Amino acid sequence: MVNSDFLFITVIPFILLYNGERGLSNRFAKYLFSVFYPLHLWILKTAEFIW
Repeated sequence: MVNSDFLFITVIPFILLYNGERGLSNRFAKYLFSVFYPLHLWILKTAEFIW
């Protein structure tokens, strides 16, 4: 297994772009992220199983 700790560098631009305001808090955003997280994990595991 490869050590991927160095990938923390990829979040630095997002931290620097943060302006202190809250993001979207509407119903669409809530359900979008509620569905996206388990769905992307399922896709990654399925891809891992296939390859």
